[in-house]
Amino acid sequence: MSQEIQIGFVQEGDRYTIQTGSAVLGDIVMDYSGYPEDARGGNSSILLSCYCGSIRAALVARDVPFRAIRATARGVKRMNAEGAMRLAEIAIDVAVDVDDEHVSRLEHCARIVKHCLITAALLEGIAVTHAVRRA
Repeated sequence: MSQEIQIGFVQEGDRYTIQTGSAVLGDIVMDYSGYPEDARGGNSSILLSCYCGSIRAALVARDVPFRAIRATARGVKRMNAEGAMRLAEIAIDVAVDVDDEHVSRLEHCARIVKHCLITAALLEGIAVTHAVRRA
């Protein structure tokens, strides 16, 4: 069974829009007006959002009360053999504010969520196709 997921990206001048397809998230708009080129990268938050959403869903499904989820993601870019810059590593750090009595259930949820949709796809490798055409 497969499910198609579609995410849109539009750049009009210095305004970039990620069309999430989600009624909850809506569009994510990044307005780079007045920012130099070297300050415009590193805004890919889709992986982090997926992972945190999966953590939250696992906690809720197991009736684990929590006060907050805070996360950061760090990536490492490296040149590949052809000399092109590539994202080589991603480290996600998630802090969930739970009482001590729920720590073991939080750890259980973390083991389950380690393989969320996007994370698992990256770990396993996914088919990627490209199409560039005139609008």
